Amino acid sequence: MKQMRKLLTIFLCLIFLISGCWDYVEVEELTLVRTIAIDYLPERRAPYLVTLAISLPADIAGEKSGSGGGSPTQLFSAVGATLNLAIEQASLNLSRRLFFSHAELILIGEEAAKHGLLHILDFISNHPQVRFNVDLLITKGFARDVMTTTERLEVAITEEMIGMIDQARYSSESDPLQAFEFLQKLVTPGQDAYTALLLKGPPLEEEIAKLKDEQKPGGQEESTEGGAGGANGGGKSEGGSSGSTEDIQEILTMAGLAAFQNDKLVGFLNSHETRGLLWFLGKTNRTFLAIENPEKPSETISLHVARVQTKIKPHLENGQISFSVEVITEGDIRSQTGNTEIFTPEMINKINSAKAGAIKQEMEKAMRKMQELKVDLVGFGTILYRHDPETFRLLEEKWPEEFSKLKVNIVVTSEIRRTGMQSHPARLRR
Repeated sequence: MKQMRKLLTIFLCLIFLISGCWDYVEVEELTLVRTIAIDYLPERRAPYLVTLAISLPADIAGEKSGSGGGSPTQLFSAVGATLNLAIEQASLNLSRRLFFSHAELILIGEEAAKHGLLHILDFISNHPQVRFNVDLLITKGFARDVMTTTERLEVAITEEMIGMIDQARYSSESDPLQAFEFLQKLVTPGQDAYTALLLKGPPLEEEIAKLKDEQKPGGQEESTEGGAGGANGGGKSEGGSSGSTEDIQEILTMAGLAAFQNDKLVGFLNSHETRGLLWFLGKTNRTFLAIENPEKPSETISLHVARVQTKIKPHLENGQISFSVEVITEGDIRSQTGNTEIFTPEMINKINSAKAGAIKQEMEKAMRKMQELKVDLVGFGTILYRHDPETFRLLEEKWPEEFSKLKVNIVVTSEIRRTGMQSHPARLRR
């Protein structure tokens, strides 16, 4: 009986130690945060402006039941001395608890990026719900302005941006990073961080229309009825009035990169400079390259790059550091604007040389931009550290200056594997 009483006493004590679901919240009582847009307002006591794009659980359930195309979102903004205080202020406008585990994107405005991402990365690291695989994007101007852009294909601007991130990973004009990838570059010795740049501007249809207007004699404007202005999906109805600038709704474009030194934004790389950087990193698979016809410069040949392999080696001679970069590419010919017989061995060799020259030119352009900004986005310093740690430690404090005058020898090799099935294009031109 004494043993039974002891066991019963222990059992009763253990019951109080069972945690259970003491802090559970029903999903119907939550608001799911999909995107966090962060801006910085200098010279204010509450400088952080946070805009939250949220979805209701009922909308998510409707999406899974077959509505498709994502879920609509609503925007809520607030300011605070820190991100947590700004989010707390935003929650005062909501009737449900904020839930951040569904957040897929953090969009950072230009001023906030220049001020520094240390506070933002600290927020990501310490918040119990925000995940480290959330995507980081930088935009010129205010991030909140981007969030108010009218979507074109999806039901919400959040879904539009997430889809653009997925598409950018298959292109060579941008390279979006997740939070843990950005942080990994930031803490790696001899490596500066970057992430993708999201731009807001007028659609290409409107830009083309402006070019046409500039070419008209006297700058006279013509009616846009039935023209490109009514088909751009920018909010004009069919058969609408002429395209004034007030009617143009800007769209989003994923192109270029934002470059950081430590945690602060120092500049941008355009789409051509970005591809030049990605040649260094071996991330230009499945990209297209246009070169001049070696025999007829007025014609253009389109090439597809299927495989890229990059090797970077440091060299230390007489106290001088330099690097050699070898890029090996494989691909095929996709099209040409003329009717030249380009399938002979001699012509293939000329095309390979022209392709290698075009790639080298893009890499040199990217290298000049990085040295101008003094940001080592390739990670030459990291490569030197792995090859010769003692030498890098002597240069680590002044590596940005050393990098700005670093000599890099680039050698590109091209190999055309496939030329297509058409052997006599001139016959189609008759």
